[in-house]
Amino acid sequence: MKEPTFLKAVVQKVQARRVLEIGTFDGTSALAMAEMLPDDGTVITCEINPGLASLARKRFSRSPHGRKIEVLVGPALETLRNLTGPFDLIFIDADTENYVRYYQRALELLAPTGVLLLDNMRGITLGPVDHSRDPAFGAIWQLSQLIADDTRVIASFKAVRDGILVITMASNDA
Repeated sequence: MKEPTFLKAVVQKVQARRVLEIGTFDGTSALAMAEMLPDDGTVITCEINPGLASLARKRFSRSPHGRKIEVLVGPALETLRNLTGPFDLIFIDADTENYVRYYQRALELLAPTGVLLLDNMRGITLGPVDHSRDPAFGAIWQLSQLIADDTRVIASFKAVRDGILVITMASNDA
């Protein structure tokens, strides 16, 4: 399954109205999610690179669903401080070195029944890795350990592209 198809399925399944994306790149993911939102739905996407933000905005302007997308340019950690939740779906696909911080803020912004998706998990949740070969591996391993110990959430790994970790809030009734 291709990543945009997976994202569309998740948006539809959770009946999302408000989506947050951290890491816009060329806008493919944001647009895929926007296509599945109701007319009054919104995707807020954060991008640090003004050139990529401009490229994404051009893509959005060519789609009838582009009007549902707002691009915020700047460091995501700063942008996230200024956002208020709740979001029905949060998709993190940015610099892995900050995934732990993104995860922590995302949980604050996530609706109780929302879904958090972490891209580029590389199967690292399946076992230990040699962190010296890539600093991003160390960051992802640290995050996977944090999530494994976090009793507030339930996580499952999906083998979509480079691996997506799907996180939902654990029920308070369990």
